[in-house]
Amino acid sequence: MTAADNETAPKNRLFKKARLTFLMFACCTGGTIAAMFAILAPVMIGVTGAALDISQSYLVRQRLCSALDASALAAVASSNEEAKIKSELLEYFKKNYPDEAIGVAIDPDVTVSTKDVFVKSTARYDTSFLRVFNIDEFNIYCETTVRREIQGLEVVMVLDNTGSMSTNNNIGSLRTAANSFVDILFERTSDPNFIKIGLVPYANSVRIGRYGLGMNPDGTVYSNDHSIINMPPDVSYTNNHNSQTGWYGCIVEHSRGDNLPNDHLNATYVPGSYGQLWRHNNGDWDGFGWDPSRNTNDASPYDVNDDFTGPWNIYMKGDVEEEWVQERTNCRRWRSNGSCREWNYRWVLDGYSWDKDTLPNNGCPKAYILPMSSNQAAIKGRIADMDPHGATLGNVGMMWGWRLISPEKPFTEGVAWDDNRWRKAIVMMTDGENVRDGQYNYFWDSQKNQIGVSDYNERFLSICNQLKAEGVLIYTITFYSNISDTTKAFYRQCATSPEQHYDAPTQTDLIKVFEKISRELSQIHIRS
Repeated sequence: MTAADNETAPKNRLFKKARLTFLMFACCTGGTIAAMFAILAPVMIGVTGAALDISQSYLVRQRLCSALDASALAAVASSNEEAKIKSELLEYFKKNYPDEAIGVAIDPDVTVSTKDVFVKSTARYDTSFLRVFNIDEFNIYCETTVRREIQGLEVVMVLDNTGSMSTNNNIGSLRTAANSFVDILFERTSDPNFIKIGLVPYANSVRIGRYGLGMNPDGTVYSNDHSIINMPPDVSYTNNHNSQTGWYGCIVEHSRGDNLPNDHLNATYVPGSYGQLWRHNNGDWDGFGWDPSRNTNDASPYDVNDDFTGPWNIYMKGDVEEEWVQERTNCRRWRSNGSCREWNYRWVLDGYSWDKDTLPNNGCPKAYILPMSSNQAAIKGRIADMDPHGATLGNVGMMWGWRLISPEKPFTEGVAWDDNRWRKAIVMMTDGENVRDGQYNYFWDSQKNQIGVSDYNERFLSICNQLKAEGVLIYTITFYSNISDTTKAFYRQCATSPEQHYDAPTQTDLIKVFEKISRELSQIHIRS
């Protein structure tokens, strides 16, 4: 044996001994590992299964809460009545959480309060793997609260107050519908300042009343810079619709015709004409008032856009009559001294006068406008004053709806057109066709203009289109059954979409439509 062999021999013996020891350990411990695996396998499978069961339970909770949210929102949007909200919510919930979905859901419990709808429910999830730990099911809970709330809404109701609304007390149903509309919107806001509602009761004119003089209806100051009419010096305001002399609050839509914008600065007021006539310095009847010698007076385009802000001429009905005088022409018999013994005469037009023998404010609606307000009581008080009277000019009502909701004069309650924190809407309602009044309409004496029903309809649509271009949401309502399909088509075109035009053939339908629109205008959101 060499010296090298002597050195490696102990190492080889040590290696062989270690190898033998490992083989002996492996032989003796194999059964122990198998036993341990048999013991731990259910635990390992249970832990894995538990993760699956827990993830499934989270999925059930997500579906349950989503179904509650969606169902509550849909139910609140569909009605304002507690019983219907509950029934609708249950129906929506069954659709959003069908029986075949994972987990067995219990029908929601619903609590309806003035502003909120609180909904809660549970679902049972039957476990698959956690049963090894004696956990057979999970009970999963979810709840949500829906608040019906407005965040900045300006809306003007343009409502038909014509004489036909007296039939079967239709005006009473309109008052009920309008009041319900107002109540629903104010009920759904946490701050009444988020709601502004204006009112335009219209007939063949619109009564602006004392607002035209810069005053509120009670005579207090509305605006120090708000006189928007030409008030003649010999006329005073009256609240008496049958007054023979006072101005009740209607205006004549301004007409420029072929006159210059500032023609009235060169015109002189004619006493007794009640603002209808102005005399030029050259003696012609013309100017800022009306030229009775013409029959082409037309306010276009200022009756279809918001460019003209006043002042307007007052309306007091009375025919403008010609005044004729005799004028000497030539002598037909002479005296011996050369003077004329007998003259020939001819009748010549000396001017015009205003005939006030009839009631001067006939045709002016009895109810007057209300600029947009957050005062719920004031709005409902003005609704209560609505009284049917006069003929139908829907384009006139729509024009003043624009003037109320616009941020520009003559009324400035409206926010800027591009203020994204607020929405603007107009609800326009009629019970009949536009008509050309035989004597007076908004465009002065019918005999002094050539504007017909087709013009009214075209101008109505022009106003609607321009409002929609400004982002105003328009709802239209045709009430009662005697409205032609043609007129319904105009109102359908006026609405923001065909779905936002409603036909209400009965009084009950009218009330339901106003309630539906008010709910659609409500901004509904989930409150945490």
